[in-house]
Amino acid sequence: MSGSTSLYVDKPTIFHRLTARSKLALLVGVLTTAYVFGNPVVVAVPLVALFVALVYAGGWRNVKRLSFVIVAVFLVGFVLWPAFTPPGDTVVFRTPWFAVTTYELLFALGRSERIVAFILGGLLFITTTSNEEIVTGLRSLGLPYAFCFAVGTALRLFPTFLGATGTVRQAQAARGHEVSGANPIERFRAYIPLIVPVFMTAVRSVQTQAMALEARGFDPRRDRTFYDKPTFGTVDWAVVVVGLVLVVGSVWLSFQGYGQV
Repeated sequence: MSGSTSLYVDKPTIFHRLTARSKLALLVGVLTTAYVFGNPVVVAVPLVALFVALVYAGGWRNVKRLSFVIVAVFLVGFVLWPAFTPPGDTVVFRTPWFAVTTYELLFALGRSERIVAFILGGLLFITTTSNEEIVTGLRSLGLPYAFCFAVGTALRLFPTFLGATGTVRQAQAARGHEVSGANPIERFRAYIPLIVPVFMTAVRSVQTQAMALEARGFDPRRDRTFYDKPTFGTVDWAVVVVGLVLVVGSVWLSFQGYGQV
């Protein structure tokens, strides 16, 4: 039976030693470079950097767990973007129904890479930051505690949903429902009958947690204290500066016309 494990990976890496606030600043800088540019070669730089950092931080297991979602999002975006893109001049291939130009192809590839970069960026953050650190970091930024608690709860329940999906998948496989195979379209169709039981499991988990919180007198409007208050050191300030440089530099280069299709 599948177990529900957290996406957080406890390893003594540089990213783990940073505070949640400095990691958010660096993440905003890297994702800004992926957002403001459209050339797939340029967008591939932050994408590859995030992937390497994620593997270094021990997040390869999380990448494999979400590989189906990542590949599906990339392929759907790559196929659909040309339909909403102005046509270019050079035709790459033509069919009796439509033609794809070089501009449409590069535009779709750059946008799909951007979406994957955002997924890997979020995955890197939750791989190197525990739920408690995330809530403490968001609260130290001045955000309402109710919002911080909701984010922490959602991240805590996400592995539970993945575990429930594995459990339901194994139960359906025992009944003869095959969900594996090389054809991605067939695999996607095979997962559709699993949506209802997984959704009901998720609702039951949320209701159980809500009752447990009510039984303990939980009130998100009260002031909270935190046992662990990480120190914002020199390295964190340096990382924040790097994030700001990435934001300002990438936006300035974008306005100058660099890195566009």
